[in-house]
Parts: sequence; C-alpha cells; structure tokens
Amino acid sequence: MIRSVGRVGPFRVAVLVVWQLKYNLLAVVVVAGLLLPIPDTVQTENSAAILSTVGIAASIFIGFRNTIAYNRWWEARTLWGAVINDCRAMNNGLSAVDTGSAAMAAVLDRMRRRQVRYAWQLAAELRGVAPPAGVAELTDEDPPGATATGLLNRQAQDIQGLSASGHIDYQARVMLMTVNAGLVASQGGLERIRNQPMPIQYDMFIRLMAWVFALVAFNRLDGSTHYYGAIVIGLMLMALFVSAERLGYFIERPMDNTIFDLPMYRFCSTITGNLLGGGHPLAAPRESDKALIWM
Repeated sequence: MIRSVGRVGPFRVAVLVVWQLKYNLLAVVVVAGLLLPIPDTVQTENSAAILSTVGIAASIFIGFRNTIAYNRWWEARTLWGAVINDCRAMNNGLSAVDTGSAAMAAVLDRMRRRQVRYAWQLAAELRGVAPPAGVAELTDEDPPGATATGLLNRQAQDIQGLSASGHIDYQARVMLMTVNAGLVASQGGLERIRNQPMPIQYDMFIRLMAWVFALVAFNRLDGSTHYYGAIVIGLMLMALFVSAERLGYFIERPMDNTIFDLPMYRFCSTITGNLLGGGHPLAAPRESDKALIWM
C-alpha cells in the first residue's frame, strides 16, 4: 500500500505511481508521435459531436470500472479487519475457557501460535508467495506445508479434543467454533476477490474505450491552430484517460503482491503482537511507520 509520508510525500507517491504506469505512458507518447505526421481526417463539423459522444461513453465505463475496483479494495480491507477481530476473539475465548491446568495450557498455547501462523499463511497464499521466514516454525506440531484451510481445521480438531476431554463445555465449544467459522467466511471472501477479477472481455473493452477516446481527442487537438499547445494538451488528455483506466486495474487487485496491495503483512504483525506479545520477532512491522510502502 502506497502512503503519503512527510512534506514531500505527495511528490514521492506521484513519482512511484508514474513509474508503475511507465509502459502505458510510453505507449501514449509513441502513439502520439505516430499520429502527428498523419493527415487529420476528423477535422469536420461533426468532429466535436464525435469527440463528445466517445468522451461521455469512455468516462461512464472508466468511472464504473473504478467504482467496482474501489469496492473490491474496500471489501478486502473489511474482510481483513474481520480476520484481525476474529483472531483477537479467539485469543479472548481461549483465555475465558482456561482452567489453569498444565494439560490445557499446552493446547491453548498451541492454538494461539497456530492462529498467528494461520494469518501469515493466509496472507502468503493470497499473494501467491511462500510464507515469510519463521512462520512455519510457529507450530512445530503441524506439517511445514500446512495450508491456511488445514490450519483452521486443526484448530477445530483441538477444540473437539478439549470438549471430548471435558476441559470445556458445550457452550464454550460453540463459542470457539463460531469464531473459527467466522475466519472461514472471511477467508472465502478474500479468496473470491483474489481469484475472480473483472472478466477479461470487459477489462479489454474498457481499456479499448479509453484508448479510442484518447486517440480521437489527440487527433482532434493536433489540428488546432495553436499547434504546440494543442499537442501538449492532447498528450495530457491521453495520459489522463489511459492512467485512470489502469489505476482502476491496479486497485481492483488488492492482493497481487504489488505496491498497490493491502498491507497484509502489517495486519499479521498486529495479530502476532495481540496473541503472542509485542516482543515476538514476527510482531515487529516489516516497514517503519515512515515507510512510503507498507506490505
């Protein structure tokens, strides 16, 4: 996640975003250069109407796409908030059912460590990368290659074991399993957002609309009597529409292991500190509060 930090924060953010758009902006310059020597064919009395119609259509589709993209980003952030809350609720529930016995203490400690491992494992799976160092070692009792779903299932097995051994009653079992089920639901929502982006055919159509308007606008402007000023304005207009469409593309993928991601590892550090204490190595944020990017 890109953040504006310090007095020059907005400038640094702008530079970083432009760098991510570099190939698209380069394409704008190249296409504009190719259009300049071509005779203008739409400098007619109907060209203004054509430009207005295409511009309205492009604006509607790009606006719709960016609205959907932001909604996907916000839903993912909300679901991660639910994961954080449910991890804390699990920790509170384990504290509530703790009888102080040595046998139970070992199980509760394992469940807390597993809950933290689950959060890190989920973030890594959503990004399609291996978990950070030290995550698998949180629970030596579990397989090194355990998935997030598998870890939740092992949590359920431990809850069943506590119930079968008489350490918790039926109500406590339901309470803990309700939290576990909430994590399952949040994980399913996050996986849906990660695995089901906007349909490729619609994505291509909106991108085509942005480029068609950009080309028509530039072709119209470079025929102006104010030649050089019109070229600059045309380039800016092309860059604006192409960038608006691409930014929507980036935002609608909040878990693709890019700088536009949600700071999922920072969420996991928070969960680690809540359940295992702020002194745990994984509880320390991977980036400082002054960092331009949080991952």
